[in-house]
Amino acid sequence: MITIGQLAGYIGVSIKTVRVYHDKGLLPEPDRDASGYRRYGASDAVALIKIRTLAEAGVPLARIRDLRASGEEELR
Repeated sequence: MITIGQLAGYIGVSIKTVRVYHDKGLLPEPDRDASGYRRYGASDAVALIKIRTLAEAGVPLARIRDLRASGEEELR
């Protein structure tokens, strides 16, 4: 499990961007450890890569939220 800073660094986005994605409902809030820090796993990293890729392609965040809720077939 990794921290929000590590996740953001690995994916190439800012911590603020990850938090915005949480606020917009694009990336689910992860579990927190005993200290209250968010802890992310591999599936969170994959989800963030997908979100970042769509955002960089010019897809509006509201549309990304809809696409994330749909199946793989609709995403294609």
